[in-house]
Amino acid sequence: MKIDVFFAEFIKSLKYEKDLRKTAMTLLKGDREYCLPKMEAFEEADNLAANIQDSVRRMPRGKDTAIRVYRKLIDFLRGKGIEVSVAFPPIPVDSSFERQMFIAKYLQDEDARIEDLKSLLWVSERTIDEDLKRLYRDSDDPIQVCGRRFFIPESRRANGQMLSESTAHPLFLTENLTQVIVMLKGLRLMAGDPLYTRYAELTAADIWMQLSGYAKKRIRFVLGELLPEDLNWYERLEEKADSFSSERECAVGGANMVDFIKNDRSFFVEYRTEDGDVIYDDCRCVHGSYEPKEEGYVIEVDCRQGRKRLDSGQILRSAYTPEELAW
Repeated sequence: MKIDVFFAEFIKSLKYEKDLRKTAMTLLKGDREYCLPKMEAFEEADNLAANIQDSVRRMPRGKDTAIRVYRKLIDFLRGKGIEVSVAFPPIPVDSSFERQMFIAKYLQDEDARIEDLKSLLWVSERTIDEDLKRLYRDSDDPIQVCGRRFFIPESRRANGQMLSESTAHPLFLTENLTQVIVMLKGLRLMAGDPLYTRYAELTAADIWMQLSGYAKKRIRFVLGELLPEDLNWYERLEEKADSFSSERECAVGGANMVDFIKNDRSFFVEYRTEDGDVIYDDCRCVHGSYEPKEEGYVIEVDCRQGRKRLDSGQILRSAYTPEELAW
């Protein structure tokens, strides 16, 4: 069915939305390379979905406004009894930050392919490559989130995928101040567990860095005067995080046991016994053997020396390689 006969009526329906109407006139009546009349068989409903995507992808700017117009066009045509299904991008695509956060999450899926991003986000291959560069390399112009550098280290591109030692899960919270205090107090309690100490501290530091000066002042007042507790832990958060922390970076100070358990990684550990300090090689945690204690934890590992039961209080150091253990 021919759809171009409805274009003039659709444009007229936007009379109270001047910006959208102007864009609609360009897209549906113009002669630039990204305008619908420049697309193959543009008047056919069966071609509309592909033509809309091609139109937006060719646009040098203003993609989100064009998408709004095309969404309204689809709704308008539906009212005329013409059903056209279009998989619009799941995010605003003009925002490089939105795209990069989407990409960081999307590529975590083992079935996700870099080549799919172009059709998902309706942008050029060059734009995708630039986003990947800022995400996965320590570039001169890194992404900044509230003054904190964000890129994912130890990553490589292979077989159409982006493979990373650590996946990043961007969370940008919009909580009220009491919720923030509750989160920080909870993380402070978790920091008392040696298995989670560094993870809890870095997470709290991430939250702290995103707070305004006013919020920090209010937290100091509430926790210092109204609900008194030692503020030193909160003050130290300022020094702990300035960029995304990979699993290996979180592991500084022995916190890597969580990574060993979660990802079934082999590791090396220096352990204090009654007969002196020993090194256990090629250890793997026994599934289900973790036992929390009042102070610390106990876990069983299979290693070159046999099965061992390790008490966290006697673990001197742990590392992914013997070289790292020797540092």
